[in-house]
Amino acid sequence: MSTYLVTGAAGFIGSHICEELLKDRNNLVIGVDNFYSGNQENIDLLLSISDNFIFYNVDIRNYSEICEIMQKHEIKYVFHQAAIASVQMSVDNPILTNDVNIAGSLSILEAARQNKIKRILFASSAAVYGDEPTLPKNEKSPLKPISPYGLEKLVTEQYMRLYSEQYGVECVALRYFNVYGPRQDPNSEYSGVISIFTNRIKSGLPITVFGDGEQYRDFIYVKDVVKTNVELMHSNLLKTDFEVVCVGTGLKTSLNKLISVLIKDQDYSDLNVRYESFRSGDINKSICDNYFLRSLINNFNFNEIENTVLSGGI
Repeated sequence: MSTYLVTGAAGFIGSHICEELLKDRNNLVIGVDNFYSGNQENIDLLLSISDNFIFYNVDIRNYSEICEIMQKHEIKYVFHQAAIASVQMSVDNPILTNDVNIAGSLSILEAARQNKIKRILFASSAAVYGDEPTLPKNEKSPLKPISPYGLEKLVTEQYMRLYSEQYGVECVALRYFNVYGPRQDPNSEYSGVISIFTNRIKSGLPITVFGDGEQYRDFIYVKDVVKTNVELMHSNLLKTDFEVVCVGTGLKTSLNKLISVLIKDQDYSDLNVRYESFRSGDINKSICDNYFLRSLINNFNFNEIENTVLSGGI
């Protein structure tokens, strides 16, 4: 039996990772979350799926409790998804987000070292690149975060590099681009633009676009992110104890294009779109070079946004 710890298990991506792992009855999945932004409904779902899921309401900054959980369940693998995943929150309250995103991650790393964890996969972000203009972004692209959130992810990556070099803890930093899909709460300030726009269209409310709408993103479906996590946790193709992997589709979608797809999906043409000034910390253009990811996972066919949205995949 393989035993996994998933931090942020009540959250958007974390709950999907748990669900995928539980499909194998030989897996024991331990989830932790403090519900700062996670949902109880996600935990209830996971508990209903399998008796091999155990949940703890624990803050990742609580080092002693994290250590105790790892020791009690003899954890071997960690999917570290927990974070305050909001650029705007990091701009407004950088002390709080620094504490959770950096100190909390260090707590996980040190507990992993003490408990001889085999491998940690960390949810990093394309926010580490900031507004550095070179596109597309790959693992070697220049790093220039323009928000505390991006900097916090970069600092955590460096802690992981250090822990791999100094202590032999295998760490993989997955730089997620813009993830979307089911369970992304549109009412949360941490939610992605797709779930927010979809919810407002369904409610007949106006959409606010910060900028001219021609800024573009690399939107990747949550199921593709989950596949990446699960495949790379046990991959023997990773050549060093610390690796960075960019996780995106390599396809760009402007916000204006996204709105047109969502309107078609909802069959709603009478929509009020408001354009306002760019927000501080927002990135204008982002697209992934996923060559390295494709070299690690054979025949990876990404879900395209038009197909997932129009098929009800959000």
